[in-house]
Amino acid sequence: MKNLKFYHDGCEICASVGQEIVNLIGLSNLEVIHVGIDPAKIIEANNLGVKTFPALVNINGNVLHFNVEEHEGNIDCLL
Repeated sequence: MKNLKFYHDGCEICASVGQEIVNLIGLSNLEVIHVGIDPAKIIEANNLGVKTFPALVNINGNVLHFNVEEHEGNIDCLL
């Protein structure tokens, strides 16, 4: 089972943050979720407490939001 979920919307900023997360953690414990490809995951992310993209959710449900000023990835605009 993967311990972390990385939610993103596919923009360049998310891709850059995502690559750094993969480099640090590796893919063996990380599920990368592109909500643009799988829109049903937007509701899942919202239910887990994700407020903006990109975001990392651990197995305990803690959410780490990456506050990137240039990114307009507020989840509310997708629901």
